[in-house]
Amino acid sequence: MKGLEPGKRPALLISECQNLITNDAYSDSPLIRQVVERQIISKINELAAQFRVRDLPVVHCIIAARPGFEGFRINCVLAAQLKKVGRLVAGTPDAAIHDGITVGVKDIVAQRYHGMAPFSGTDLDAILRGLDVDTVVLAGVSTNIALPGAATEAIARGYDVILVEDCTAGGTAETHQMQVVMHLPLLSTITDGASISRWVEAGTEVNGLRSTAPTEVPAG
Repeated sequence: MKGLEPGKRPALLISECQNLITNDAYSDSPLIRQVVERQIISKINELAAQFRVRDLPVVHCIIAARPGFEGFRINCVLAAQLKKVGRLVAGTPDAAIHDGITVGVKDIVAQRYHGMAPFSGTDLDAILRGLDVDTVVLAGVSTNIALPGAATEAIARGYDVILVEDCTAGGTAETHQMQVVMHLPLLSTITDGASISRWVEAGTEVNGLRSTAPTEVPAG
């Protein structure tokens, strides 16, 4: 699989799995309904556990505005909607990582205060390079905006990109399907959680923590 060749070191990036964005106990939206229907929270937990067992990085990429949305530029419709709702503020339960997501003791939280993708305005790239990461494995939301943005940003910085389709969701089933069939394959390898888990389970070096015997599985 592209990005998981022998010697490649992946990191799992969990995008925007926060209470207000993905938890039906906090809000209701077409995206949240897709998150629940596709059961991606439990699947992400299973995948993250596999990464932690092999001491591979797990990163929670979140967005949370400063109080009063200070410095939060309104330069697109989605930004305007977020500010209008006014709830996605750092330090609040709404902005916290989804109550059902397990956060490991060595997990990393990469927080941004603005923007629609995880690399811009954060030290995520420096963190991944410090951890000798070659490949980013994307999960979470949404396949409409943040995940294509994450893939584009990662490619621009030289990473290989894998998207775990059954650990992601979009605003509607139709837009999700369009993205994973038409757009995201141009930016990333599309696969599923079981395929990634088989690769992780194949073993890693104790010293370099890199795959030594990846299982060859077809993408998608």
